[in-house]
Amino acid sequence: MAKSPVSGLSVRQAVDEPGVSRLCNELFRFRFGTNPERESGDNVFQLHIDSIGQPAPDEIWVTDSPVSSERVGDFAIAQCADYLAIHVEIDLAPVADFKALITQVYRELLQLTRERNYPNLVRVWNYFPGINAGSGDLEMYRQFTAGRAVAFGGFAHEGELLPAATAIGTDEGTPLTITMIAARHQCRMIENPRQTSAYKYPREFGPSSPSFSRAVLVVAESGYRILMSGTASIIGHQSMHLDDPAQQTAETLRNLDELIQQARHATQTSNGQGQTLTDGYLRIYIRRPAQVTEIETALRDHLVDDPNIVFLRGDVCRRELLLEIEAAGDI
Repeated sequence: MAKSPVSGLSVRQAVDEPGVSRLCNELFRFRFGTNPERESGDNVFQLHIDSIGQPAPDEIWVTDSPVSSERVGDFAIAQCADYLAIHVEIDLAPVADFKALITQVYRELLQLTRERNYPNLVRVWNYFPGINAGSGDLEMYRQFTAGRAVAFGGFAHEGELLPAATAIGTDEGTPLTITMIAARHQCRMIENPRQTSAYKYPREFGPSSPSFSRAVLVVAESGYRILMSGTASIIGHQSMHLDDPAQQTAETLRNLDELIQQARHATQTSNGQGQTLTDGYLRIYIRRPAQVTEIETALRDHLVDDPNIVFLRGDVCRRELLLEIEAAGDI
């Protein structure tokens, strides 16, 4: 798989020390916390989700080309030659129809990507409170999935590029927050043979299958970067290792390993480090903060490198799942 003459896209943790300036060509940075204290700019995207333990440093997404940023209505927008990032927050208190809201917001996001000629969705993060609230098809996550599918329309089918994605439940009173990265150039979906593709999930998981890929491979002049969706302890389409956070962690990491293996196969590359990432970055969402030590121990037992890791308090889309991990890095 040939490299493409486009700018790279990397992620790193901020170094908040006196005399350390912001990095050149920051596309945007995520800032974590339900009680933000520092000012934000057009390309500083607040995520209303708290870290577990130490405060999480800003997460910076960096490109190789100059960046401009602006605000258009409710949308904070940052863009460079090859990538567009859009961030939106919406207060859910007055919202009566959550599914309709999701459809509307996603349509507006997709319209912005088309108008600015960034047609290829790469990565999306979705956060909202009460993700497990409701029952049956009225569960909030199923309503979210259905609303997103309406906006995507005929986009969500095999052969089309679906973005890597995360959907996590946040604390009551926090806003709906969506961040989308799109690219001018074509990227590549990566699926996991250990798991049913999310867009092929059976009806028992809701009226609409989730519209995302397991990972997206960004091909740039500087190399190959994999962006992995929020990943959990699922084999096929069934949740595994119920009530066992250590085993759920191990199974989740095996799924991430498989995605790295599939990406290396697609690119015919190897960094000589097995199923590890170079310049890796992991976000770990944990339903019950009291289990963080057990999860971290299982994580350290598995990892052979030393990626940047952030632990966050969040609810996974299935009630029985105790954690979810997303990752990014060079392969």
